[in-house]
Amino acid sequence: MSFEYIIEKDNSTKKLSTEEESILIKKISSKFSALNSERAHNLEMASNLANEIFFKNDFKSISDKSQKWKAKVKMCKTFMFYQTLKAFIWRNTYANVNSMFDVSGENHDSNNASNKQKAMLVDILEKMGYQRTCDQIIDHALLYGELISFTAWKKNYEEYRRPIDFFKNLFSSDVQKLPLILDAIAKGKNFWVDTKKIYDNPYIYPVDPADLVFDTSQKDNWDSCPKIYRTYKTPSEIINNKYYSFSEEEIEEIKKLVNDNSSKYLKTQDQIVKGSTVEVLEHWGDLKLSDGTLLKNWHAVVIGRKYLALFGKNEGIINPFSYGAFIVDPETKRGISPLYSVLSLAHFQEELLNRTCNLQALSENPPLLAPEGFFDEDEINLYPGKIIEYGDNLSPAAAFQQFTFNPGVFLQDISFLNDLMAEVSGIFPNMVGAVETTSSKTATEINTKTQGQMTRLSMIVDTINQDLIIPNVEKVAKLCADFKSGVETIFVNHENQQEVIEVDDFTRQGEYKYMYADSSMTTQKSEQADLVVQAIEKFASLIPLNLQEIFVWYFEQKGVDNPERFLGGVNAEINSTLPVNEITNVPQKKGVYYG
Repeated sequence: MSFEYIIEKDNSTKKLSTEEESILIKKISSKFSALNSERAHNLEMASNLANEIFFKNDFKSISDKSQKWKAKVKMCKTFMFYQTLKAFIWRNTYANVNSMFDVSGENHDSNNASNKQKAMLVDILEKMGYQRTCDQIIDHALLYGELISFTAWKKNYEEYRRPIDFFKNLFSSDVQKLPLILDAIAKGKNFWVDTKKIYDNPYIYPVDPADLVFDTSQKDNWDSCPKIYRTYKTPSEIINNKYYSFSEEEIEEIKKLVNDNSSKYLKTQDQIVKGSTVEVLEHWGDLKLSDGTLLKNWHAVVIGRKYLALFGKNEGIINPFSYGAFIVDPETKRGISPLYSVLSLAHFQEELLNRTCNLQALSENPPLLAPEGFFDEDEINLYPGKIIEYGDNLSPAAAFQQFTFNPGVFLQDISFLNDLMAEVSGIFPNMVGAVETTSSKTATEINTKTQGQMTRLSMIVDTINQDLIIPNVEKVAKLCADFKSGVETIFVNHENQQEVIEVDDFTRQGEYKYMYADSSMTTQKSEQADLVVQAIEKFASLIPLNLQEIFVWYFEQKGVDNPERFLGGVNAEINSTLPVNEITNVPQKKGVYYG
């Protein structure tokens, strides 16, 4: 197939020659292999961590009976840290879509439409199942240390079955479907199956960091940075993709890739054929051709490292990838999981535990010293009342001597490693409901330790908000502004208040700022509000105060939306004459959230 492209300088159209196409395929394929090998150490670290977390490092079976008795206990500490950190991230970032981000306008008109814009975005994120997507992204991030997502437009359809009269009325003016329905009625059919569109919006996909490589030297300019994304698709998916172009000969060759099990591709380090799927390499970002031509925001797709399926401008306009890292490797510039810091410590603690179990087993049934040749066999089956015979010239004390062992020799080391892993990772026992009993601490010491712990964890949460959630929201909003048109109706049910919102082009195309709530600042504001109200109580009887304003401000600091709704016309007059403590100490009514 031949591909054309436009040179921006003179707006001229050029055709990609067969030779240039072949060079481009080799360039993209070799570039992926080179960039992938550069971060081989990071992939190995992630693989070691995954094997430990998901119980793939099981102890090997031992046939030697002199070694078979030794303990083989898995402590699963890395699994505990993995689950705990993921639960903390879930609770503080994506447990509730509505509280994940805020929207404000960059000008007066946009600010007035910001509530509608947020309602539209929340509706899209909820319908796409964004929380499930975040689950998968965080799963990858806790192994590779990288937060990567891909945003594109998606359409979803589903079949549904109804009585045939329903479709007769529905498609009464449809010249294509109505004859088919009438024909089915004539044949005596009572039901009909049709297809309807259930989703037509931007969609966010999780990306496995192992499948994305990029030029780390250009990472600071992320949108134009050359990126190569590897996926695997069936030949049917590849051939039927309406955006791909193939010759008839290429279609037959792609089908044969999977059918030929002896293919040389199976033996290469970069697996081109995986089961019934074929490798697809997608180049995104700026692309330089062999003649030096730089193509901006370009999208090229290589199938099986042999066929160029797509070559053209990125029709989605936006850079579809969002990227962030918890810890950046200073050498490879790729991510490292914070959980990797406890991997070797967990192995060492597990080894000490098994040694302790071995010592306990030896103490319960210690080896014996006996005269040479005293027993005919190495083992004697013991049971209560067993009689063991010995010679007249030996006394029991002289015949047998037990070894002694101290099973508790490693217990202090195991406890020390518990504390060390918590300090290294920032994940402490109290996060999983455990009580720390290593030493007695004052309230001040506990508070200081908790604040330090939360500071480290808040940094992880902020990384997720800054590098994943907000960029995802911005990309969804951008796609809606660029590819949607007309009036859209959204049904909102917030705190049992039903509302129908109409979103038009003016709302979608407004200028907005997308922000996230700083969790540490939210807690600080709540605590400060309590202190301010306590101080106000001391002056309530001395100076006149606007109690309604205090009431509204206090609950706003607690995170309550629109607290004015709690004030009625009659109640407002009564409230203005009440002491402050009678307002702030009112018991919370069931069904009302006060933050």
